[in-house]
Amino acid sequence: MTDRIEIPLPWPKPPLTGNRTRGNPRARAAEVKQAKTEAIWAVRAAKVTPVVGANVTLHYRPRTRQRRDADGLFPTLKVTQDALVAEGILPDDSWVCVPRASCEIHPPTSEPPAIWVELEVLTYYKEPPA
Repeated sequence: MTDRIEIPLPWPKPPLTGNRTRGNPRARAAEVKQAKTEAIWAVRAAKVTPVVGANVTLHYRPRTRQRRDADGLFPTLKVTQDALVAEGILPDDSWVCVPRASCEIHPPTSEPPAIWVELEVLTYYKEPPA
């Protein structure tokens, strides 16, 4: 049996995507910093107990059925993982503590659009691997 921790994130759509490759690098850095700050506050508000290892999945339920590719969400996943590390939920976000990180897009429903992160806690980790 695995424990799952779900943390709601504050965005109705991804703040960062892999499709934005051009533009001012300073503006991009400011966007990344803002997204990380927002993710840190969401993780802090969830009051999650620290874990040693977890598979991390970023979930996105968009408003419309417009076609999207899940790998475009990875910049948002990255800042979310950085927030989990900054808040001490994960010791680090390397392959040692996060053997699998992925993104999943769900079909729209009658519920509002949402983004959340799910940690599948790895119970076989008793302490941080060396």
